[in-house]
Amino acid sequence: MKVETKVGLLFVVAVVMVAAFAYYLGVLNPFSDSNRVQLGFNFAGGIEVGSKVRVMGIEVGKVTAIDFEPGLKMPKTGEEVKLKITATISKKAWPTVRQDSKFFINLAGVIGEKYLEVSPGTSASPELEPGQLVRGEDPPRIDQLISQSYGLAGKILDLVQKNEGSITDTLDKMNVLVTNVNKTLVLLEKTTKNEKFTHIVNNVDTLTSDLTILTSKLRGPEAQRTLDLMHRLVWRLDKMDEAAIRKFLQQEGIKARLF
Repeated sequence: MKVETKVGLLFVVAVVMVAAFAYYLGVLNPFSDSNRVQLGFNFAGGIEVGSKVRVMGIEVGKVTAIDFEPGLKMPKTGEEVKLKITATISKKAWPTVRQDSKFFINLAGVIGEKYLEVSPGTSASPELEPGQLVRGEDPPRIDQLISQSYGLAGKILDLVQKNEGSITDTLDKMNVLVTNVNKTLVLLEKTTKNEKFTHIVNNVDTLTSDLTILTSKLRGPEAQRTLDLMHRLVWRLDKMDEAAIRKFLQQEGIKARLF
């Protein structure tokens, strides 16, 4: 075999090996079965090229590029973002990725690797178009949260130190109030166990029952007729003067009946 042939074969083998290695890494894939999506972020949260993409917890792709884009603006809202992350999603999982899907940077476990989580959208929302630019959800800044926590703790300690006397007085008053309430409850319990108190309560209950019966009878038709007769009698007596009443009472028959 000639030297030129050997060199040619080695070159072809090297190209095939490089292509196979690139295919394995996902850099080169002429028979790709995935679609590409672009995401706008202002904070990547430790995501890297090669990080996994998961839909409903299942790996469906990888992050292929992270680019700084200072002048990048979102198409619909016009919001300015600084980072553009390009990721691939398999065509099998692509129908679950919709216009209302959310893209998060998540953490596998407490100290695990970062990955891109995609929440599935609703069936009523249209599918994403391959290569579409979508706004991602910026992860929280741990350093800012820690700084804010320290600031809040410092303010609380300062407030406690400045109002230590007031807080102590308030706690003492609350303690006295709780003690008085406890004493009141104990006294009330003793009172309810007293026989005289129980007898009074029973008498009041009996009186209210009798009043209920009396008022129910006053509402009946007989009571109404009695009240009407008394009303008419009073108004008749009102029309009679004193002389007429005396003359009426002096009659012999009336005296005999009355006395």
